[in-house]
Amino acid sequence: MKWNERPELSQKDMEQWFQSITGPEAALQHHGVIPKMKPRFIACDFERGTAEMAYEVLSWELNPQDMIHGGITSTALDTSLGMLTHYYTKPHVLTTVTMSVTFLKPILLGDTFHIHSRLESLGRTLSTVTGEVRLERDNILAATCTATYKIMHQKQKNPLV
Repeated sequence: MKWNERPELSQKDMEQWFQSITGPEAALQHHGVIPKMKPRFIACDFERGTAEMAYEVLSWELNPQDMIHGGITSTALDTSLGMLTHYYTKPHVLTTVTMSVTFLKPILLGDTFHIHSRLESLGRTLSTVTGEVRLERDNILAATCTATYKIMHQKQKNPLV
């Protein structure tokens, strides 16, 4: 069954789910590094298997060259691509197997970047997702990513999903 053919999932459900996990009261916003990055849900497309999240560059995220640290960009990508995969595999737990990031342009303090993620394949145990990091200013492509997630066939134990 293709990911967009599951009868219990829909565009409306997907929008509500993303808003519930990124909203101010969501468990996701109260634990670890993710709340410090302040991810913001922008849009999703259930049929196409896509989602868009936005992040503002904060001063604590900068490297010594006053650009966002590559690890922060990678964390934002892993978070955004992982959230998209989580939606289609809920209530199962995921873990990142591989993630390849290509950094193309610097991301600076004051920038807001959008991560456009797309589900490429969803099997019984593995999922592949691609992502693009685009700067709001001039729609500059700053980074690309491909990630593979392992779908653990156990139910989520914490309230993140």
